[in-house]
Amino acid sequence: MDIDLSQPIPIFPLPQTVLLPRAVLPLHLFEPRYRDMANDALATQRCIAMALLQPGYEEKYYTHVAAIHPVLCLGQIVRSEMLGDGRFNLLLQGVSRVRCSREDREKSYRRGWMTPLAPQTPLPPTRVEAARAVLSEALRGDEGWQAAEYMRGVIECPTLDLSDQVDLLAFNLLCDADTRQRFLNEPCPLRRAGCLSEIIHRLRDESGETAGAAARRRCTPSDN
Repeated sequence: MDIDLSQPIPIFPLPQTVLLPRAVLPLHLFEPRYRDMANDALATQRCIAMALLQPGYEEKYYTHVAAIHPVLCLGQIVRSEMLGDGRFNLLLQGVSRVRCSREDREKSYRRGWMTPLAPQTPLPPTRVEAARAVLSEALRGDEGWQAAEYMRGVIECPTLDLSDQVDLLAFNLLCDADTRQRFLNEPCPLRRAGCLSEIIHRLRDESGETAGAAARRRCTPSDN
């Protein structure tokens, strides 16, 4: 499905929640404004742009002026369920990085006009393969982790490009919203791959654990 970015896109701003392209995020919508958003999204392009609220949002959370990071993840609704009382359960899959250039705040929820955020030049194949090799090496030793097979499958999947592979790995390995947002801000897959490899090695050096163990330890309920 092609998304027409000449039309305003619904914005869903949340604290401590960042979606990355290709990843899937479950959403439970219960506030009236976000029920309106879901109804409108399902009736039009079935897309929502996920935004991370900036620090200090608390007093303005229920307004249209709480500051958001300008780079968002455009997501497509791949499954929806409307409950009897009007609440929604949605599965939103990340599609692409976008930057919000301006907002429309006339509805009960926020909407914005988005522009794509993508690398400007093709990636050299040799550098892409080198980046994949570095990530594979960084994840070595995680055979005891239940998700290790999935991680290796992501890196080896021939239908995923490097950008998608890095984003899926980052979404599963990084639980900190600010770190995920930094990944979302960076359009270059090679730089993201190098950064993710460094983070994995740093987690190992600091804790003496594998990447999977460190991720499990950091992904506690209080972090989300």
